[in-house]
Amino acid sequence: MEQRGPWTRHGGTMPYHTPHFQVHRDEVTGPDGRRGDYDWVQAPDQVRVAALVDGQILLVEQYHYLAGALWQLPGGSVDPDDDDTLTAARRELAEETGYRGGTWTGHGSLHPLPGLTDCRVHLWRVDQPTSGPAATEPSEADLRTLRVPLPEAVAAIREGRLRCAPSAALVLSLTG
Repeated sequence: MEQRGPWTRHGGTMPYHTPHFQVHRDEVTGPDGRRGDYDWVQAPDQVRVAALVDGQILLVEQYHYLAGALWQLPGGSVDPDDDDTLTAARRELAEETGYRGGTWTGHGSLHPLPGLTDCRVHLWRVDQPTSGPAATEPSEADLRTLRVPLPEAVAAIREGRLRCAPSAALVLSLTG
């Protein structure tokens, strides 16, 4: 038995798993005292990078299988062999956009879907990275890098073009 705040976990199973995520079904007693099941997904932590180059921010445009076409900040999964989230952020920025180096600053992390997954998205800012060749993965064949002024990125959030929640939170944090 494990206590998690007002919740008590009595045990659990993993009814489904892939190399990318696991589905858990925990037997719990909730804050209301009733016993039941709590289903949740365990997935790798993610990173998003706000790269600022000559007064513009780098965005990527890509069609996502579940969400459709959208703008977002470069990013991806924190791999098990990454030393830390900064290593993942640097790798993802270089792979998706070709930009490297610069001055890096951490902006904390978010839980994008706290009722469904314990996955966090770690937010990073890099100022003045230098351009180089991208090395996108085959699944990113349609990925396109955009350089837009920060006010245009903010407008894209309001207009629904930039719909990735952690990307939107990081972009908005840069304006205040």
